Amino acid sequence: MQEKIEKLYEQLQSISDDLLKYQVRGNLAEIKKIIPQMQEFAMWFLETNKFGIEEELYQDMSKNLVKILEDIVSALEQEDRVLLYDAVEYGMMEYLALFCRAE
Repeated sequence: MQEKIEKLYEQLQSISDDLLKYQVRGNLAEIKKIIPQMQEFAMWFLETNKFGIEEELYQDMSKNLVKILEDIVSALEQEDRVLLYDAVEYGMMEYLALFCRAE
């Protein structure tokens, strides 16, 4: 799972960079292509508290992750690039970064 998480992080980072630096508008289609990988990560994270963290914290993190996914879906449906950028950059990527190896 580690490699999948890192690959997903890199893909999202590239899309995010393109949007921010170059105002690339095709990022909605790019995000749609990797929805299955984001769902796979979310299912992996939500299946159990495999990290041994405090249960209340884990539940809060789980609820937040679900909210992030809802925001991504909503942003795609509404073609809201600002919401999409925020949900990806400050939501999904923050979670993925927790599991990426330090460079």
